[in-house]
Amino acid sequence: MSILVTGAAGFIGCNNVLALNERGITDIIAVDNLERGEKYQNLAKCSISDYFDKRDFIARVRDGSAPKPEAIFHQGACSDTMEHDGKYMMENNYRYTLELYRLSLIHISEPTRRSYIS
Repeated sequence: MSILVTGAAGFIGCNNVLALNERGITDIIAVDNLERGEKYQNLAKCSISDYFDKRDFIARVRDGSAPKPEAIFHQGACSDTMEHDGKYMMENNYRYTLELYRLSLIHISEPTRRSYIS
């Protein structure tokens, strides 16, 4: 079962991946932005099957070549309360989420979507 985790190198995403690993799940597609190099240390603790830069991944979602996950844990977003670039925030936090939602509608069955939401 392939699981997509966005924000996988952040504190919450990394711990999400580690919790999945503790349950024996390693078929995990990690997505994040590693421009801040120290974040790779969080990801290095995890067992994953693949990694994508967040920009490369969303480009693949948009052109239809992204991997087809069975579940999505979307932890990736800009949480900087001092970020003043509205265009960036809308693209990063809103548009990205909307694209992942559309991906889930196409590739994740309704019963599976419901079981992860509740």
